[in-house]
Amino acid sequence: MTILKKIKSTLSKLKVKEIPEDIFILRLKSLVIGADMLHNGNIYLMDYALKNMPVDGVVIEIGSYGGLSTNLMLHLLKKHHRVEKLINCDPWIYEGAFDRHGEKSNSIDGRHDILREDYSTYMKTNFINSIQFLHKDNLPHSFQLTSDEFFSEYDKKVQAKDIFNQAVQLGSAISFAYIDGDHAYAYVKRDFENVDKHLMNSGFILFDDSMDDSPFGSTTFMKEMKANKNYQLVAKNPNYLFQKLA
Repeated sequence: MTILKKIKSTLSKLKVKEIPEDIFILRLKSLVIGADMLHNGNIYLMDYALKNMPVDGVVIEIGSYGGLSTNLMLHLLKKHHRVEKLINCDPWIYEGAFDRHGEKSNSIDGRHDILREDYSTYMKTNFINSIQFLHKDNLPHSFQLTSDEFFSEYDKKVQAKDIFNQAVQLGSAISFAYIDGDHAYAYVKRDFENVDKHLMNSGFILFDDSMDDSPFGSTTFMKEMKANKNYQLVAKNPNYLFQKLA
């Protein structure tokens, strides 16, 4: 069984809390690439965090893919009358199915006519198009950077231009962070440490694919989070949402 099938199988057996029916979100799942990646449990946790996060910070998203979670959070921010900026990053460089077995090539998933760089361009273009179509009056500040590159600039508090040619001052305190980048343990841990430096007291962090029995490093790192005395577990649905203690 592949990793993706294993995760889908596990998720299908779990009962999770969900938000009341939202027509926009129902449409979003069929409109933007990545429907399988938008789990109802995550929607509930994002909704809770965005509604209850401290004021005057920013929302950070690590990993944007085709724009599904970005559009979702922009929608929820507006729904809860929040004015915080959404800042995110993604290198738009992807592994194929073969990569998980140590077989790398310039193509994706055995399709030698689809180059890896073309696939990355395709996904970035889909991200841009979906954002401009659904939230043209409330664009996020999006950067084509790895999370390490992004936080290197964030720590310097530089003024930077995003892929939409918008200028933004980096380095603001963070109210909520959604960590959905590289799921290997070392990367998840580093993403957490980078967020933690800027996260406000009472701010939230949601870890994607961190559910129990997940094969990802995100799950392994949850053992450390549950032992971290500076954070409290808010909910497991089935992924983990934590809040920084004041």
